[in-house]
Amino acid sequence: MAKAPKLARRPGAPPIAEGARPQSDADYERRRRDAAPWRSWYGLRRWRAKSKAQLAAEPLCRMCQAEGVVTAATVADHIEPHRGDPEKFWNGALQSLCEWHHNRAKQREEAAAARRL
Repeated sequence: MAKAPKLARRPGAPPIAEGARPQSDADYERRRRDAAPWRSWYGLRRWRAKSKAQLAAEPLCRMCQAEGVVTAATVADHIEPHRGDPEKFWNGALQSLCEWHHNRAKQREEAAAARRL
């Protein structure tokens, strides 16, 4: 009988227990929601409407435009991180970003700013 292929792991990660199944995306998202209850706000109809209105008002990625590139925006992003503050979440200023800028460039900027504090 053939053996199952080994799972790729990042260097320094703890070993995977024999017979353990890899973490699914759903498991990961569930743990993130449980650790930060405000993450569930993104699933509310109120947020979806606010996000849709932002993307309609500003359909191009703001960061791409600053680089001279035209890219459709797909994410309504809080300009100032709300960190679970309901006032900032619901009433804070938004910007439209493409997925790449939201998930990579902006996250790096925020992490660097947090380290400077």
